[in-house]
Amino acid sequence: MTIGARSRPGFFAQYFWWISQLLPISRNLQTVGVAEICWVIWKLRIHACFEKKLIRSPAEIVCYSCAFMMYWAGLQSENDQTNLLAGSVALQQEALHHHVAQS
Repeated sequence: MTIGARSRPGFFAQYFWWISQLLPISRNLQTVGVAEICWVIWKLRIHACFEKKLIRSPAEIVCYSCAFMMYWAGLQSENDQTNLLAGSVALQQEALHHHVAQS
């Protein structure tokens, strides 16, 4: 919803086509984005399975994801770093906006 998407991809090849249509970002950032989402889902699944810390809301996944994006931004070129930080802020604001609407 943040980027105006009306659908979501179902597999990686579709993701790369989908994201290039919606956001004018480098292929590097496209890869960072999908890797970061996969990493967050894996980390939260580990917390749920082994530490019994259940996910309370989809906003929790997005906020955790944004924290990783901010951390990984330091590993990017200056232009990609700026784009990654801006995207993280926009994504987090959108998630928190919808989280409030759910409660």
